Amino acid sequence: MIKRLRRQLTALFTITTGLILTLVVIGILVISAREFNKKTLVSFQNQILNITSRLQSGTTISCTWLSRLESDNRLIIHIEDNGKPLLYRGSWTPASGRDTLIMRAREAAMSERIDPSSRPVSSSLLRNSVFTVTGDCNDTYLGSVLVLPTRTGFQSLTLLACKDPMGFGLYRQGILFFLLNLAGIAALMSVSWVLVAKSLKPLAEGQKQQNEFIAAASHELRAPLAVIRSSIFAARTAPDQREKFMDNMDRECSRMSCLVGDMLLLASADTGHWSLRTSSLDMDTLLISIYERFEPLYQDKGVCLKLDLPETSLPRVCGDENRLEQIFAVLLDNALRYTPRGRSVSLAASVQTDKHLLSRGRSMVCLTVSDQGCGMDDETKKHIFNRFYRGDSARSHKQNYGLGLSIAKELVQLHRGTISVSDSPDGSACFLVRLPAEPEPHASGR
Repeated sequence: MIKRLRRQLTALFTITTGLILTLVVIGILVISAREFNKKTLVSFQNQILNITSRLQSGTTISCTWLSRLESDNRLIIHIEDNGKPLLYRGSWTPASGRDTLIMRAREAAMSERIDPSSRPVSSSLLRNSVFTVTGDCNDTYLGSVLVLPTRTGFQSLTLLACKDPMGFGLYRQGILFFLLNLAGIAALMSVSWVLVAKSLKPLAEGQKQQNEFIAAASHELRAPLAVIRSSIFAARTAPDQREKFMDNMDRECSRMSCLVGDMLLLASADTGHWSLRTSSLDMDTLLISIYERFEPLYQDKGVCLKLDLPETSLPRVCGDENRLEQIFAVLLDNALRYTPRGRSVSLAASVQTDKHLLSRGRSMVCLTVSDQGCGMDDETKKHIFNRFYRGDSARSHKQNYGLGLSIAKELVQLHRGTISVSDSPDGSACFLVRLPAEPEPHASGR
């Protein structure tokens, strides 16, 4: 699903941005074409003025000068003196024929009542507007015809400028813009492919975690269901031991109930429906209460539980008392499970301050739970807070589903705190919970 979504989003982004890029390129090409045509027209008009000025000044016009002017500017120049053409046949041969194009230009001039074959009535220069002449081979030219009176009669000029689209102008520019547009679309597709992948990475990880969660939950539920089913079968075949099998089923139902409850808690956290009933809490009182609650359980297991509080009172914390007790219930239960008989577990508290926190009048309450167990390797530390994760030392414990530390992490984050695990000096595990304290302008004695 993620791969298909990635392809669809990439295609959508590429089409959208590619269309915008294409429109921009077309706009630039249109503007460029207008500027090119404008430049061509200005150049053509300059050529008209150049030739006209020579005719009016009486300067001798040589065939060499005409030939160079034609070849350099792709012009067709036809000059007549009193209706007789000059003995000049042009420097190049157009596709549609020189005479044909000159005739069509003169016909266009006649349509504007300018006759290049007769003397003008007035003594001023006669000139028609610039027009377009199309040849038999679809070659196009800018054209203009003018007639100017002289002392001995009149002279006429028919001037054509080639607008060949296969030249160095618009055609090549259009091809260049087309290739640049394709390259731009390809680049946009590559960038979209990478950006979509990065955008979908959290979704892919979430889906992966969801699949792993469902698979792990199904696996964990399979064991108690198998025990219940086998107990039902055994109770039918051995009625005299029915009480024993009923106890087994009740125990497995309790395990399933705990598992389902933990799963519902995590589901509530994922959907953001996990709320806290916060109040201002005295952390010294809370830790003493937790210690008194777990100390008898530790005594029964032959493990010593130590409480280490600072000499001054801990800052108050705004939090949910029941949820905080749940966090330390997970940590202390976890420590008791992996601490051998005759060893000890320490529940300690301290206050951490730094310049950044003090500038806001706040500090952090640091709470640690340290056991004297076998510890854990670095790889286990990376995944210890993942759901359904159980290290090698935990696999022998049937009651451990690997959800307790995940729940503890979610609860700590709801309190805007952090939780981490590190090695104690003796190599055992040490869990650190950091909670933001309420602003306290003055510290009080215990």
